[in-house]
Amino acid sequence: MLKALKGVIGFTTTRGLLLDLDNMTEKKTVRLCGSLCSRHKLEGFIILKSSNNHYHAVFNRYLSWKKALMIASSIFKCVEWVIWQVRKGEFTLRISTKHGINKPQIVFEYGRKDKLIRDYLEIYGLFKDY
Repeated sequence: MLKALKGVIGFTTTRGLLLDLDNMTEKKTVRLCGSLCSRHKLEGFIILKSSNNHYHAVFNRYLSWKKALMIASSIFKCVEWVIWQVRKGEFTLRISTKHGINKPQIVFEYGRKDKLIRDYLEIYGLFKDY
């Protein structure tokens, strides 16, 4: 008998900024992302709730890996996650269920969504049932 493989599906990029923001309220997450968006001219962002007080952020503007890493590493809440991403050489955010936790759900959108956000949403939509 075949057993279904259990795993997590993620969106991976070296072309822009993704963040995994743990132990934050939605309000603080929106405020932080808005500040980053205006300070670094990131054009827009979406926030997804991955679980209670855990959020993912995807920013629209394409950036070099070096620039995206510089921005992400400047956020104290992300330092541990950024270290794991540096080891892989790319940013990855979960787009599927994980250990019984639902797929991340979009809770906030701001600005343009025609570059990296469009890329993310295209892949996110392909795995809507996972």
